[in-house]
Amino acid sequence: MASFTSILTGVAHGFKKFFGGAVKVAQAAEPFVDIAFPGIAMLYNTTVNEVAKAEAAAIAAGAQSGSGEQKLAMVVAAIEPAFTEYATQTGIPSTQRAQVIENWVNAVVASLNAIPAPTPAP
Repeated sequence: MASFTSILTGVAHGFKKFFGGAVKVAQAAEPFVDIAFPGIAMLYNTTVNEVAKAEAAAIAAGAQSGSGEQKLAMVVAAIEPAFTEYATQTGIPSTQRAQVIENWVNAVVASLNAIPAPTPAP
């Protein structure tokens, strides 16, 4: 029987592969995102990278499930400087930024969740 640690390591490896793939897909999509939505590709990729880091930290802490609020807070804090610059350039009122940045992170996570997990080659 596999130990809990080896199972957790396997799960962590699977998520590392998934989010590594998701990050690569997001980076490959950057030129298309930039064409469709000028100026947000860098913010999108930054957010994807921070989401992957937050997920990896939760896995390492053994708290992947039920830690959505903590992961959201980690990502928001990490991208806040870049988001603030974007919000200033685009005229998002400072009174709305806290909600808009959370909505942004949740939308990026939803886009990542829409990407099917890679299947191992037979």
